[in-house]
Amino acid sequence: MTILASMPFDRRKRQVKKRKNREIIINSAREVFARKGYDNSSVREIIGSTNLGAGTFYNYFPDKLSVFKSINERVVSEFSSFFLKEVEKSKTFEEIIQIAFSSWFNWISDKEHDHLFIKNNKKYLLDLKWLGSRSKEYKIFNGKILKVAVDLSKKTEFPNNDISFMITSLIAVATSLGDEMLSRQDITPDDATAFATKLFLKGL
Repeated sequence: MTILASMPFDRRKRQVKKRKNREIIINSAREVFARKGYDNSSVREIIGSTNLGAGTFYNYFPDKLSVFKSINERVVSEFSSFFLKEVEKSKTFEEIIQIAFSSWFNWISDKEHDHLFIKNNKKYLLDLKWLGSRSKEYKIFNGKILKVAVDLSKKTEFPNNDISFMITSLIAVATSLGDEMLSRQDITPDDATAFATKLFLKGL
């Protein structure tokens, strides 16, 4: 029996309502931040997109930054679940690079709304001083990628490079080319994957 199920009915009802309201606020903020960016968004606009009372936001989040961080955690968690299922299938260095690019380009094609959240808030997501630190989910995600790469490097031929720095470079290439891919009609995720993989492995 879960903790929620063991609660008295009235208390359980209140907890369910709280969770529902929190989700409503997060989903509204996710849409507003994606569309307008952090700087141009306000708590009033976030709560105005819901049917909740004006002061309800502060029952769940102390400020705009706190809900932004919660969304960042969620986006990273959702992508990492999708990505790691694919990249753990890698058997060679070439495969891990190809699968990494393919996962990103296909994910942002299917989740363009979340890509806009990342793109329109990139300066904050990369500013550790402002954000406080890398999110817990990001640290877990980065650690798992690093483990996959290190384990693979023990089994197959792997470049004699700083693996962590190499992962950072891969992410930079993927995000830049992903932005370009979505701005054009003539490039598919497969096209972007082929180009990025060749660029990363062999140069142009």
